[in-house]
Amino acid sequence: MFEKTETFFVKSEAETVALAENLASELRGGELIVFEGDLGAGKTFFTGALCEAMGVDRKKIASPTFVIMKKYSGKFDIYHWDFYRVSTVDELYIADFPEYLKAENSITVVEWADMFRECWEAHRPIIKIAINFGKGENERNFTIGRIG
Repeated sequence: MFEKTETFFVKSEAETVALAENLASELRGGELIVFEGDLGAGKTFFTGALCEAMGVDRKKIASPTFVIMKKYSGKFDIYHWDFYRVSTVDELYIADFPEYLKAENSITVVEWADMFRECWEAHRPIIKIAINFGKGENERNFTIGRIG
């Protein structure tokens, strides 16, 4: 699973959690997970489910929008970044984003990653997740693909 680009239609939060659990079971460390999706699409919710599946207490997981990055410890160290409030690429270099990508036995998750592709697009492996709203309140379309 997740070796090629696949689209998944989920109808509920429970199905979203199951999808995140499936992805978590395939992570080996060193992956960069980048998200695309509108505000409120579920990037942080999916990240929370992914982290919980890797042994992180769900209550500790929140959007890092105002602090830019949060670290969680579970099966791996998980660096959860949010580029939404970052103004320039220099801010990411000052925050040592490229160094976090090199951390062994870790997973890096980035919301709003497309804002500063130049900071991460050479990293491998990358898992790209695009989330789009479905017709119902909790319905989502996830397109998940692995690069490298």
